[in-house]
Amino acid sequence: MSYTALCTLLAPWGELRPQPASDWQGPIPLPAALADFYAQVGPCGETYHAQVGPTGVSLDIGGNPVDIPPLHKLWQRQAGYRWNAVSGERIADWCEQWLVVADQGADPFILDTASGEVLFAFHGAGTWQPKLLAATLQTAFGGLATMANAMAELGDDAFDDTGELLATARAAVAASLASYLGSAPQAAQFLDVLEWYQA
Repeated sequence: MSYTALCTLLAPWGELRPQPASDWQGPIPLPAALADFYAQVGPCGETYHAQVGPTGVSLDIGGNPVDIPPLHKLWQRQAGYRWNAVSGERIADWCEQWLVVADQGADPFILDTASGEVLFAFHGAGTWQPKLLAATLQTAFGGLATMANAMAELGDDAFDDTGELLATARAAVAASLASYLGSAPQAAQFLDVLEWYQA
């Protein structure tokens, strides 16, 4: 997938502006995949003159939004995962090669900097047990944006009178995701990792 296509998918969900690697605030080297993503896509959600309003890109896939921060805020997002947000102590069960690149209600999307894969995990389960979501950062973010765009196209027709997501809407989102990922089984695996059908 090209970065141009990813920009198109993400554009409805927040301001995109290329961000240089020098915006990275972390003490570890910025992974190449992230450097490329921010240089060519750059979700920022901020204007040049005001530091107000939303930051980054916020994707509505049903439930809590998926937030992708601007690069200068990405290292801050490791708090609560890599280190204790109160004491600052390193959290022992967080792998050194994991970097949170987005979250959905504190459930992290994790770039495995050793493999380049993107994992997803639910918080509050004791030890972290992330599952493979996508082979690359581009595929993960493109898949999530595809879901958000499909939901936006459905609008209010996605839900019944009680606010429950309709089976027809779930099927439509799954079909859009299958088209993007290349097959229905790949879409089903992506949605299963998110436990989206249970949302």
